Parts: sequence; structure tokens; C-alpha cells
Amino acid sequence: MKLRIIELSTDRLPCPPRKGGAIETYVYGISKTLAMIGSEVHLITIERRKNVDYGKVCVHAIDISSPMAVKLHELFSAISTENSNIPYLTVKLLRLFDVIENLFGEIHIIHSHYFTTSFAPLLFKYFMKKNIITVTHLHNEPKSNIINKILLNKYDVVLAVSRYVKQSTINRLNVDSKKIGIVYNAVDTEFFKPCISSEIEERRKKFGVFDNSFVISFIGRITPEKGLYHLLLASKILAQKGYKFKLLISGPAGQFDKENFEGYPKLCFNLINGLNISGYVKYLGGLEREDLRDLYCASDLVVVPSIWEDPCPTVVLEAMATGKPVVAYPSGGILELIPPYGGIVVERKNPKLLAESIEMIIQGAFTFNESATVEWVKEMFSYTAVAQRLLKIFEKMLS
Repeated sequence: MKLRIIELSTDRLPCPPRKGGAIETYVYGISKTLAMIGSEVHLITIERRKNVDYGKVCVHAIDISSPMAVKLHELFSAISTENSNIPYLTVKLLRLFDVIENLFGEIHIIHSHYFTTSFAPLLFKYFMKKNIITVTHLHNEPKSNIINKILLNKYDVVLAVSRYVKQSTINRLNVDSKKIGIVYNAVDTEFFKPCISSEIEERRKKFGVFDNSFVISFIGRITPEKGLYHLLLASKILAQKGYKFKLLISGPAGQFDKENFEGYPKLCFNLINGLNISGYVKYLGGLEREDLRDLYCASDLVVVPSIWEDPCPTVVLEAMATGKPVVAYPSGGILELIPPYGGIVVERKNPKLLAESIEMIIQGAFTFNESATVEWVKEMFSYTAVAQRLLKIFEKMLS
């Protein structure tokens, strides 16, 4: 039987996003892959992007900028700004589910990836008496409240992006552990792959590295939880020790959907000057996907100093897929991603220890196995591998 699957993206960014957004990137990739290996996939997003290859996926867009959507957003912002689109989204999704069934046939799976899209599938199943499997995918730790507990108990399948998120969900909401499966984030290993020597030299020049400096990259939002502040302090230590390196920083100042150079980003930029390391650091801003791949290519090391419990950071997977070692804090699900030969997980979240781990990579004191790391990512985290795991879960539930 050919499965008819609805993939529900977020109301934050288009799917795929233009310059970063882990959930939207994942939903786009997994939708294309599920369609490629034989399922009928309907992707619902807030915008169908022009000049994007959606493959065999049927794309449906809900316009949250319409006059009615804006009015409802303003009305419900008094209750919750973050979740103010829920009423409009829920009504529009229910109507769209009906349209899809009328045009294409019975829906088998509805796979939701975000809180704001998680109400409509349950209403469709229970109030409209539809024989479907509802799946919710936890890309972050759920908040500990009665609404989340009710939602997770009503969904047929709960998926977490790491063992860490699974255990946190059990602890916070007392959900039965047997109900929660683990399906990690994925990476496009056909796009993020090792570069040849001539490419590396060319990409280094593209980002302004014309000498033999060791290139360290930070890729992510410039927000407190991502820990750039710690990496800047570690960079000062490396500079004092006389290391010749370049720190390339890529990511939005603040959130992907709302940049703001005040607050924490300003603090970091001021710190660069205050520490007298401006000659070592270059800020690249948010990068398009192709430029991001070039940045990995130009890098000798990718550092992920997350000081929050990062559920399953895609940057770790992308770095390893391109054959680059990773130095990271032991946050959230990061420990589950990096094999012993793929990088260093710092003992604890401390800038001095972070600097020591980076130093080990620079000195060659850590034995990085590039080929084994690349194969590890292909086997565990490629979109094909992850899509096949999802299909097994879906088919098991349907049978």
C-alpha cells in the first residue's frame, strides 16, 4: 500500500528556509526523501518557495499574512504572542485536510513537527472520526504543562530527536516511555560532503583566509544558548598562546525570523573588541545553503559550544558529513551524535577547557578519522536512513 502522508511544517519560516531553520530544513528534506522512496507526501508550509526543487512532493501553502490571519494573530497575541497563530492555523489545516482527502484519497499519516500545528491533526482524527495515525515530532524539550501532557497522550506516536529529549519528556510530562520513539535529525549527505584539496583552498580565499591560518567556524544563531561568548573567551586564550587562527562566525544576530543586533549580539561584538581579538575574528552574517557548504569546506574545525541542552544540533551532523572534526560542549543530545573518532566532547561547559580541546585539534594531538566519520553520518543520519526508520514506524502502526 502506498502511504499518503501529510508533513506539517512550522508557522515561523518557509519550508525550506532561506538562511537556516533546523525544523523547516528537516521537514523539507524528509518530505522529499519519503516521496522519492515511494510514499505520497503532502507538505504543508506557510510559503511555497519559487525556484526550489520539491521533487515529487505535493506542496500546500497556508498564507498567515492574509487580513484575517493578521487580525486573529493580533487578537490572540494578548494570550500568547508565540502561539497566536494557532486558531487560524487550526481552522485552515482542517479545511486543507478535507481538500486533500477529496482530491487524493484517504490520509494515512499526519506528521506534525511544531506545537502550533499540533492541534488540527487531533481534531481531524477524533472529532471528524478519521481513521488516521497521528504523529508528533519533538524537536525540542516540551514545556512542562497540562496542555502538552494531553496532546502527547492523545497522539498515536511521539517521536523525539534524541534520547535526551525522550528522557526529558518522560521526566517532565510523565509520558509512557514505550510510546516515545527516537528519530534523529538528518543531513543531506549528497550536498554536505568532503571537498577536494583544490576546493578547500578556493573556499578559504572566498572567506578572506589567504594564509595558512587554522580556520575555526561557529555556525548558529547569536543567542545566549548557543554559547558564542564562551568561544570568544576561548579564542582569547588561543591568541595569548600565539596560535595562528581565524574564527569565522555565521548566523543571524538573534533569531532566524527576527534579527536584532542589540542585546546579546551587541555584547558579543563588543567583547571581540574588548578582548583585542578582532584580527582573529570575521562575522559573515547568515549564509545561504550553498555558501554554508563552502564555509564547512574552508574550515579545519567546527565548534559547537551550546550552553543550553541542545536537543540534536544539525550543525554537528553537517560538519561531520563534510569531513570536519567537531569540538562541542556535552549538551543535550550532542553526546549521542559524535563518535569517538569524530571530534572532542569537552568535559564540561568551560571556556578554558574549550580552548584546551581546540588546542588538541590544532596540534594534531587528537586522531580524527575523516572517512569513518563521514560513513558514520551516512549510515546513521542521512535522509535516506532516517526516512526508512520513519517508514518502519508508520507501517508498524498501520498494521
